[in-house]
Amino acid sequence: MAISQETIDEVNRVANVYDVVSDYISLKKTGSVYVALCPFHSEKTPSFVVSPSKNIFKCFGCGIAGNAIKFVMEYEKVSFTEAVIKIAQKYNIPVKFENDEKDKIFKGLYLVAREILNFYKENLKNSSLAKDYIKKRGILPRIIEDFELGYSPTDIGLLKKFIEEKNISIEDLEKIGLITNTENGIKDKFAGRLIFPIKDVKGNVVAFGGRALEEGKQPKYLNSPDTVIYKKGNTLYGIYESLPYIKEKETVIIVEGYMDLISLHQIGIKNVVATLGTAFTQNQARLIKKYVKEAIIMFDSDSAGKKAAIEASKILLSEGITVKYAYYNDAKDPDELSKKGISRVKEVINQSKDIILFLLEKLNETENLDEQTKLKKYRTTYNYILDILAHITDPTLKISYIKLISEQTKRDVSKVEADIETHRKSIEKQLQQIHQNTDEEDKMDLKTLPIKQKIILKYILDNPYVLQNEEIYDIILSLGSLNYYIEIVKSENKEKIDKIKESLSKDTVLHSLEKQGTLETNFRKIIEDLKSQYQKDIILLKLEAEPQLKLEEFIEEIKLFKGGDSR
Repeated sequence: MAISQETIDEVNRVANVYDVVSDYISLKKTGSVYVALCPFHSEKTPSFVVSPSKNIFKCFGCGIAGNAIKFVMEYEKVSFTEAVIKIAQKYNIPVKFENDEKDKIFKGLYLVAREILNFYKENLKNSSLAKDYIKKRGILPRIIEDFELGYSPTDIGLLKKFIEEKNISIEDLEKIGLITNTENGIKDKFAGRLIFPIKDVKGNVVAFGGRALEEGKQPKYLNSPDTVIYKKGNTLYGIYESLPYIKEKETVIIVEGYMDLISLHQIGIKNVVATLGTAFTQNQARLIKKYVKEAIIMFDSDSAGKKAAIEASKILLSEGITVKYAYYNDAKDPDELSKKGISRVKEVINQSKDIILFLLEKLNETENLDEQTKLKKYRTTYNYILDILAHITDPTLKISYIKLISEQTKRDVSKVEADIETHRKSIEKQLQQIHQNTDEEDKMDLKTLPIKQKIILKYILDNPYVLQNEEIYDIILSLGSLNYYIEIVKSENKEKIDKIKESLSKDTVLHSLEKQGTLETNFRKIIEDLKSQYQKDIILLKLEAEPQLKLEEFIEEIKLFKGGDSR
């Protein structure tokens, strides 16, 4: 449920970054600002600065900066909405939501899904077929209980009787994607399958996965479709059960399947999530970013698994999460690997390597290959590396990788940078083509939004990938009034996005810019102007924090700001 724009605006108006930050860490006054040891990285000399007058904070060690909401998001590792609520509570600001009726619908469907799971769990006790399969796969009773496994019976009469007793409507079963309505009555999509309930981080049952138990039945695994309460790209299997262990280690192991996760849990490796059999998504990365600094990818050992690992790495690194790749070739997947015992699994995990280092090693593995095959393998692997680097937004991390690649490939740093830029432009061009048609129906009123902010919003709607650039994202968030709309874009709520698009499509200025093909030029100019002002604030903030700064150092700061000689 979305928090109201009214609440967001009030929090931005009332909350002072000094008041909020001082609730979490001790600040020492230095001139007109306050300094502290940075809470986001280890340091011995304070480089974290808070300016009450400018209402921003900045760490000159690790680079993190922003307003009060940004600080709470990073410190508490919570979402934008959760941060707004926490600050609102501090200032006794009433928290309003966009649609209380929608919240009631969600809660009702969560209860329906929970009741159906109870039905499946009870039927597991009565199914010799399901119990035989569980025994064959070596699943222990405690795992059945922890993950609440169930079984959907083939006799639809049992489900009908259950929903009559519980007063559950056919409409609600359709809403959670459980049944198909046919001429012959309702049909349980998961009939005859072992059930894996899918939960959100709060433990709500939002969907189901089912494994066919009859020989030859297809598909082998079936997942719930997207519904009102479930979007497959927004959650991860096992996130609820694994969350305490993920938080403790600040590291997550990502696998592909239900049994991969369950088998690892069973031998004691519990900081694991699974991708629900689909490609890893940006929203899944943002979900785990709240809790981890590092992800270890342990996908299937075949070529498809390796390619999927590279795709996941791009997304994780774009969110600032360090990525390691767990390589093994003595099993087809983590489920099979776990049968070799915890020592072997721990060995694979402990020997996992940074994804770029792993690929660089593969780049030079060319023994017993003819020249043509060797060249093809080299180009393919090098392109994988470029693909990953093109998605990294952290400049320090990127340059470290570039230097490493330069050393390993004997290719000049400038040439590696040029390769990355060429690759990035190719990706950008493809994304622009995907997002070029954006005129949809809308009823959201954006008439009062300033034209510069409309240009920013319109461009982001057409090119949502720009939000992956952390610098641009922070600059846009600093505007305050766009926070609400940016969160809608990130949530991928099609209905609301369509409404925003329709409203913007009625703006004559935007229409003219699009017709002239200058929307992107205007967007870039506005962002550069905002960036310039932001950088000025940061430089002045640093000067306030260091009143004894030498004149030469000040000149160097100005040079850096201008990007050249200041004479």
